[in-house]
Amino acid sequence: MNDRSFTNIDPVTFEVLNHRLLSITEEMGIQYMRCSGSNVLITGNDAATAIMQPDGALVSVGPYIVTQGNVLPLIVQSTQRLTHTDVGIRDGDIFICNDPYLGAIHHPDFATVAPIFHDGEIVAWIGASGHQLDTGGMDPGGFSIKAVDTHQEGLRMPPVKLVDGGRVREDVLAWILNQVRDPLVGLDVRGQIAALNTGRRRILDLIDTWGIDAIRAVMEGSITHAREKLTERLLALPDGQWREVQYIDHDGHNPEIYQIVCTLTKRGGRLSFDFGGTSPNARGLINSTYSGLQAAVLSSVYINLCWDIPWNRGVRDCIDIISRTGSVNDCAYPAPCAMATISAVIVTIDATWRSLSHMLVASERHRDQAMAVWSGTSMAPIFAGTSQHGFPFAATEMSHFGGGGGARTYADGVDTAGIVFNTTPNMPNIEDQEAEYPVLYLFRRHLQDSGGPGRFRGGRSGELAYTMYRAPNNHLEGLFAGTGAEMPNAIGLAGGMPGAAIRVARVVETDISSRLAAGQALPASLDDVAGRREILCCKHVRTPMALGDVWYHSWQAGGGYGDPLTRDAQAVGQDLARGVISATAARTIYGVVADAAGAVDAQASDTLRATLRAARLGRAAPAGGDGEWVFEGRGRHRYGDTLVADLDGGRIACGQCGHVHGKPGENLLPRFAEFADPLASAGAVRGQDYGHERFQLRHLCCSACGALIDVQVALEGAPRPSMRLSFHG
Repeated sequence: MNDRSFTNIDPVTFEVLNHRLLSITEEMGIQYMRCSGSNVLITGNDAATAIMQPDGALVSVGPYIVTQGNVLPLIVQSTQRLTHTDVGIRDGDIFICNDPYLGAIHHPDFATVAPIFHDGEIVAWIGASGHQLDTGGMDPGGFSIKAVDTHQEGLRMPPVKLVDGGRVREDVLAWILNQVRDPLVGLDVRGQIAALNTGRRRILDLIDTWGIDAIRAVMEGSITHAREKLTERLLALPDGQWREVQYIDHDGHNPEIYQIVCTLTKRGGRLSFDFGGTSPNARGLINSTYSGLQAAVLSSVYINLCWDIPWNRGVRDCIDIISRTGSVNDCAYPAPCAMATISAVIVTIDATWRSLSHMLVASERHRDQAMAVWSGTSMAPIFAGTSQHGFPFAATEMSHFGGGGGARTYADGVDTAGIVFNTTPNMPNIEDQEAEYPVLYLFRRHLQDSGGPGRFRGGRSGELAYTMYRAPNNHLEGLFAGTGAEMPNAIGLAGGMPGAAIRVARVVETDISSRLAAGQALPASLDDVAGRREILCCKHVRTPMALGDVWYHSWQAGGGYGDPLTRDAQAVGQDLARGVISATAARTIYGVVADAAGAVDAQASDTLRATLRAARLGRAAPAGGDGEWVFEGRGRHRYGDTLVADLDGGRIACGQCGHVHGKPGENLLPRFAEFADPLASAGAVRGQDYGHERFQLRHLCCSACGALIDVQVALEGAPRPSMRLSFHG
């Protein structure tokens, strides 16, 4: 044992040891995923690892699903609180828990946590979490569409001792396997045990080398550093208040709309997220508990503000979260919440993300860190049955983890960049899927017109189709759990338009079987599939797949940045030539006249753009409603490309034409022009396939030149997004 003792560590040693802790979390994840046979982990990295202090305070989180990592401290706290003294917490123990009311986000995320002892004392906790292939319950895959309370959603474990003093409790593992359909869950759980054993060894090696005082000092120092660094960054950003509204469509029972309202207040070095106005609990599985709400808020703050700051308890110390138990993103027991991650959690990320983006885009120093909302939702297309290899399975198709990235203030969003809460994005290899499961993919490709239009375009999403192939007895079942079909959630920024919504379809009475038998070419797009097409509900209950049926889905893309009429015309031509956008979008959204090869007629395009701007003003009226747009303080600042706030000069003007909208401190909203268009005006697959037409695009623009200031997805009767900015100078 090295007897060196540290109370204060020099910066170099601190960085070395802090990064060593980070590398341990990464190694734990690698160990976990290499041991697990789960398709969800292998193809989607749908897991998390973490190191925590003795009280559960997060120190280091692995580069995987950050929402899962954010709740491991809550699992530790529940374990400490609920473990009976007769059971005890001892060296070599590992506990397992998946109860959303005790810290997990939803039932499929099994979390394991283990104490690390040194000289008879707990000096740290480590944790691993992963999405399971099945949890039992009413439907395969862990998403029970028709559940009305959490007891119908399958296995729900409070903290239970899984490993006792280094020995696996085979009775507990057998109990878990007895509840689920897919035996690979057992291998996955053993993979978590292997990950925690690796983490324990690595941390004890560090203690042996550097001494316990050094490791304690680094853990505390990392938290302190994060707190101080984030406080410093917040002090450099404008104060203000921003209100954003996002929506969940369908609760698994009825096509109801649930709203998540986020009011972000930034004062000095603190952020406050108030979710007053959010809809009450849903009857179905779309809710999240407080653990999911906190995970969502932290994920948005990490990614938008902490690009060079450790993601740990120090960040949480700078944040206040105000919510009402009994709301859709802070539900009351026993509300069902198996779909929390891809419903209330990610939609909460969307609302908090756009609020933070408004703050960043108004900062000269940090504007380039602002992004429009990424792929606004996730989804769970699940097929289940017996594989061609003879084993039962429940598979979640993970291609939607290639969602579109949000546009930046200086560049397009990245096509199929990932799902925003996955910091090491991945998506499945088609050949691997076909080798493991009895399905045949017809196509998987980028979805045309999916990226949100803007001066910089949002990243594209994708679409795919598959059919049953070589399934025993020609029998499979499929279900679908998704959010954001009736409306897009990837909202644009500063005049950018939203990316594509999701779409789910099935084509029956096809000729696929005869094509396969004859060795003919397979369809390369949905329109190429002959048969009767059915647009399916985004929460589609378990249904048998018939031989030859084609199942199709597309997923959400990224939002755009800035007015589409200011996009470089040559870039539009290139997108047209590559098939990124359609000829209709090039003309009607971007105002560019070009041939199929992308050659741009500059003069005709200028004329068309002027006509489109005039048309905006021709159907616009002064903006109204309960929102506000207020700029106050000192100095000269920009918001996006279309507002310049000369606060010392007493005027807020259009950045395109110079028209003065008003003075500092005034509500500028009534001075803006406003017009509404159908969601389809932003492109194909924006909810029009579902025919409800409850949403519109609300455009705020300069009343003199028609330049777009903001584009919002609006539902009648919902609160308006609003903004109040206060600049320090």
